[in-house]
Amino acid sequence: MKAQRKSGVETRELILGAVKTLMVEHGPDAVNVASVMRQAGVSRTAFYRQFDSIHGVYAEILLGIQGELLTESGEWVTDPDAVGSPADVRPNLERYARSLAKHIDLLVPLNDAFGSDPRLRKLWRESFIQPFADASEASIIRDQAAGAVSPNLDPASTALMLTFLGEIASLELMGRQHVSPGRYADIVGPFWTNVLFGTVPDDNNP
Repeated sequence: MKAQRKSGVETRELILGAVKTLMVEHGPDAVNVASVMRQAGVSRTAFYRQFDSIHGVYAEILLGIQGELLTESGEWVTDPDAVGSPADVRPNLERYARSLAKHIDLLVPLNDAFGSDPRLRKLWRESFIQPFADASEASIIRDQAAGAVSPNLDPASTALMLTFLGEIASLELMGRQHVSPGRYADIVGPFWTNVLFGTVPDDNNP
């Protein structure tokens, strides 16, 4: 019986899944067009109908993860009317971390691969870091207008610093040390709280 031809959507999903599997199970050195073709069971022609390169696959993976993280990051980022307070920091960070935990085994080797390639570092910055920094900047501006956050903070620089802090901390703490999302929020929360609101939560009420 002749094999049923896969649709473009099916082929695209097979390629994305193959790259994720290879990256998690074998690391970035195992990912190339030939290995992805074998893992996905698709031809070279089928691959290039969907993506112009492995970089294109990485871009789609990162955008998908980032979109999910932004959606599930909590009201401080997702609700334009939700003015923040110190009490909001830890719950929002834990919610973000729980979403991130679903992808951390993929993000760690991706980040390792991107560190040695200027094009991939640019992709990581634009597709993974910048969208969250932009959302955080908008939240800081909103909270400054409401009088909740110091007007002396530069929104863009502060948002970028906090985003990079979160990225580095999550990859190291959750990805390599395997701390829980709650513990991650306990560690990172005081930095966010102090920077944004000028206070540090006490030990009994993080």
